[in-house]
Amino acid sequence: MNFKINPTIKKTILTLTLIASSIAFAQTVKDGKVATDSQRYLKDQKFDGRTEGWFISGNNALLFSQSAFSNWMAGGVNSIALNGNLNYEFNLTRGKNIWDNRIILGYGVQTNEGEETRKNNDIIDLTSSYGYNFKKNWYLAAAMNFKTQFTSGYDYSLDPKKKISNFMAPGYLSFGLGVDYKPNDNFQVNIHPFTARVTFVMDEDLQYAGNYGLKNDGDSSFFELGAYLGARYKFQVMEGISYDNRIGIFANYLDKPQNMDIAYWGQLDFVVNKFISAQVAVNLLYDENQIKKTQLKQTLGIGFTYKFDNKPKEEIKPEGTAFNIVNEEATILDSIQKNEIVSNYELKKDPILTQTILVSQ
Repeated sequence: MNFKINPTIKKTILTLTLIASSIAFAQTVKDGKVATDSQRYLKDQKFDGRTEGWFISGNNALLFSQSAFSNWMAGGVNSIALNGNLNYEFNLTRGKNIWDNRIILGYGVQTNEGEETRKNNDIIDLTSSYGYNFKKNWYLAAAMNFKTQFTSGYDYSLDPKKKISNFMAPGYLSFGLGVDYKPNDNFQVNIHPFTARVTFVMDEDLQYAGNYGLKNDGDSSFFELGAYLGARYKFQVMEGISYDNRIGIFANYLDKPQNMDIAYWGQLDFVVNKFISAQVAVNLLYDENQIKKTQLKQTLGIGFTYKFDNKPKEEIKPEGTAFNIVNEEATILDSIQKNEIVSNYELKKDPILTQTILVSQ
């Protein structure tokens, strides 16, 4: 069976290949001379490159949605939904070595009038990857991913309902080797031509031939060896609106490599204030071991969020202080011809910016 990529997924792949970056540096005055301050550069110019040490960030969200009807002639069903999500990152940079870790947990329930409570979100997604820099922004990489769900899933279109999934049924554990392109914390491409993936089906009720790729009745796992291509791109749409999206493509060398598994995840955040935001999330999945159709899940909610990270905060200095006088002095010095300034400097390599800059002697 020939695999045809959904037009929506095609547009997504094209979008993920676009990235724009700007390069500049800020100057301050120290001991009467101009000096480049890499920390000020990172804050004032919003430089997105990887910095030494740990980068830690987290996003906690509790979202609500509700519908109510009374004598509404167009019809409708009263409903209420609650959705919780955790998204944490722990990324380390030490010289040529990087270690990135991500934890995504989500669970949600929805109750429609006259029906039992059903889940509308359920995910456990853990990723860890190591990279060794061998060329600017390129890393020899090894990556591990584990994915499953918390509770049982059912097909409610059948009467009685039928269980179709559970914790570790399926569960996916993959390990890949290859190269990563990571110019900054907001964009990356993963090229792993050697990727092993094991699918687990630990629920005995679901262990039958053909389900999630199982070869025989009673099997509890299924092994695949193939290639993985992935990408992630985070960007600011405008003030208060950001978009984070990922795509992953896996082809199994051992069985029908042309029938690729494709998974896309995107989340649009609308920030109202520090603790309130709205989120729109979309998931697209094509996996013939599950079903030979494109799977789609879309959620929308507004609720409480709490985000944190360990990026350095901007220092606010009152007007009329020595700090502002120094900045005014720097502005005057910036107007001096370059050949007059260069004589007081030597060229050095900055380990954070990875480019040649001017540093005072």
